[in-house]
Formats: sequence, structure tokens, C-alpha cells
Amino acid sequence: MWTVAADLSISSLSIGTSAIPPRNQPSRGQGTGASGAKEGGSAGPTDTVALSDAARQQVQKLKQIDANVRQHEAAHQAAGGSHAGGASFTYTRGPDGKTYATAGEVPIDVSTESEPADTVAKMEQVKAAALAPADPSPQDMRVAAQADAAKLQAQAEQRRQEGDSPAGRAAAAYGAAQSLGYAQSGTGLTI
Repeated sequence: MWTVAADLSISSLSIGTSAIPPRNQPSRGQGTGASGAKEGGSAGPTDTVALSDAARQQVQKLKQIDANVRQHEAAHQAAGGSHAGGASFTYTRGPDGKTYATAGEVPIDVSTESEPADTVAKMEQVKAAALAPADPSPQDMRVAAQADAAKLQAQAEQRRQEGDSPAGRAAAAYGAAQSLGYAQSGTGLTI
């Protein structure tokens, strides 16, 4: 059984993963992000301790989880650009004494911009960041849905602002025709 971690704050959401085996005790820490330079095992006297087969299997599993979590969070950061913050990780100490990232999150700014067009562009990037990993978590899907909702609100505001002019009404009609599939190349719209 795996658990999913998600943090929510007022100005931003966190998108991330969690793959914590239930019997391990995780600890929280700040990561360095995509490079992973800060994290890694804590070498020490346990480097020379012989591990049982079960412990070696658990270490291999933790190494795989660590790599997957770091890759997942790096995808969020790369796609989120300036709207994404630094990754933070939850660590689990393995039977070899080293720590492994078993969960992570990247905060992302989902606040609206002053202009609706800017909000639309921002929410498209937020959604892309949330869905960037190959295996989006449930929290990633929630962030993508929230970005979609904010984008729709901004588009409605754009239409309201543009609808006050004849050019705005024409643009809205053209956009509606496109969304219905009538403005495809080679087909015309008959009135």
C-alpha cells in the first residue's frame, strides 16, 4: 500500500508524489530540485555492514522509489517555469543507513493575474506542470482541474470585456464556430 501526500497553502498548491511504504518512518527535508545534488545517502559506518537478502531488496526498492520521485518532481519544476517553486522531499532511512526520497512536492502559484489573457496563459502552464510527469498523482490531477477552472473563468471575463464591441462579438462568434468544428480547413460556414 502506498500513500499520497499533498500540501495546500493559501497562495499556492503543491503538486507531487508519495511512495512511502507504510512501515518506514519518513522525515521531511528541503531538496535541491531537479539536480538532486543536496540529497543522497548519508555515508557512515553502516557502509560496511552486511545486509540480509530482504534488506538488500528493500534498499533496491528504496533506490527505485527515490529515482522515480526525483524524476516526477523534476518534471513539475521544468514545466512550471517561474510559477513553480523548489522541490521538497520526504525521506526514509533504509536498512543500509542511507536516506532515500520517498515523497516529494513542488509548490506552484495558481493565483490569477491582473489581465484575463495573462491568467489564461498562466493556467495553461500550471496545468502543463501538473500533468508533466508520466504518472500524475491525484493531487496533480486536482491542481490541473483547478487550473482549468481558473482558465475558464478568465476566458469568460475576456469574452465579457471583448463582447462590448462589434469586433469582440465577431471574435466570439468565430471562436464558437471553431469550437463546434465548423471552421475546419476546406469547409465553410453558411448563414
